[in-house]
Amino acid sequence: MPGRKGRFPLCARNRAAVLLLDTSFLIALSREEEHRQADVAVAFLRWHRGRPTVVSLVAAGEYLEAVEDVNAAVRFLKRHTLIGLSLPIVRKGAELQARLGQRLGENDAWLAATALTHGFTLVTADRDFARVPRLEILDFTHAA
Repeated sequence: MPGRKGRFPLCARNRAAVLLLDTSFLIALSREEEHRQADVAVAFLRWHRGRPTVVSLVAAGEYLEAVEDVNAAVRFLKRHTLIGLSLPIVRKGAELQARLGQRLGENDAWLAATALTHGFTLVTADRDFARVPRLEILDFTHAA
């Protein structure tokens, strides 16, 4: 895909290497970039240089809710490869919620289901995801 750095098509060939960026990561990264001060999010990306990244439209929506300058936030999001919900993701989310003893928040369920459906690794600082069986998680606040 021109303008998207060809990231998403790589997923089909090397899905295990793909990082799904959670809202907590997006907020941290955008703040670091805005203040021109590299911290944990920038360090995480440097450590994982070469791994493709994607952003769920669910996380994009949460991110837009959390910012003051929506236009700048949209420009920030346009630099990332975005992925929407699909029937397989929705089905996986429903199965996940039915099987967990304590439900995840709806948006977290969609993010976990997206990662599980596509074999992505979820990048987050949210510990609630640890309850999801078979979900590969990287806590960017403990990069390296």
